[in-house]
Amino acid sequence: MQILPPSPRFSRILLGAFLALLPKEKNGIALRHAVEVRSPTFATDAFYDLAREHGIAIVYAKDEDFPEIDQATADFTYARLMASRDDLETGVSEAELSAYERQLRAWAKRGEVFAYFISGAKIRNPAAAQALIRKLG
Repeated sequence: MQILPPSPRFSRILLGAFLALLPKEKNGIALRHAVEVRSPTFATDAFYDLAREHGIAIVYAKDEDFPEIDQATADFTYARLMASRDDLETGVSEAELSAYERQLRAWAKRGEVFAYFISGAKIRNPAAAQALIRKLG
């Protein structure tokens, strides 16, 4: 996974050149790539199309500071759930867990899903993940 800082603006030429450099395999093992963007200039069809052309997943980042992009651009979904809080035993509310459950089930219909909790409330992230796993059954 590559995280792009918030300062660069979307450029089809520059990003296309970067994506073209990513290896397709290593020692006979197929590789898949995901890119997390942090500038709202990436919330555009041109970026989504470019990612699809290269089979690169756009990281779904659930955070108020970054663009929340949910686009199927690869055969998998990579999600960073950054909403856990210290004041809740499970890190997230029951309503949030239910919303994540629905979202992960929808993503699973289009391919594999890699999702994890990551936030400032680090101590609550394992409890949030375990609660979500229980809901998913």
